[in-house]
Amino acid sequence: MRVRKLDVGLEAISRWREIDEVHLPTTGRLGPTFLPTRSLLDEVIRRPSLDERLVNLMQPQNLDPELLEAAVLSETRREVLSFFMAATGSALGNPAMAEAAMILDEEVELDGLVCTALAALLRG
Repeated sequence: MRVRKLDVGLEAISRWREIDEVHLPTTGRLGPTFLPTRSLLDEVIRRPSLDERLVNLMQPQNLDPELLEAAVLSETRREVLSFFMAATGSALGNPAMAEAAMILDEEVELDGLVCTALAALLRG
């Protein structure tokens, strides 16, 4: 078997014939695809950076698509607001809970304004 040189220039490429090209078979079953898998050693050697870990912690693992519907999202906001309001009113209430309740109260109010504006737009 003859081995070609690795430093093939433009001149050598121009002399190649079509049969010299390597093509995938046009008929028949293709070979198995290569799917790289992460081994345990890879997980030990390549630890995620702090930025990657923070992003992974902030993204939910399972997200129910129903939660993104407008009515469900509004109801969830109201329920969470009532939870934070109850936590703020208790004896152990802390400033972070009060701040979260204030932000959610604004969100619920804006949500109501958006619903009112959409209803007015749909009425014409």
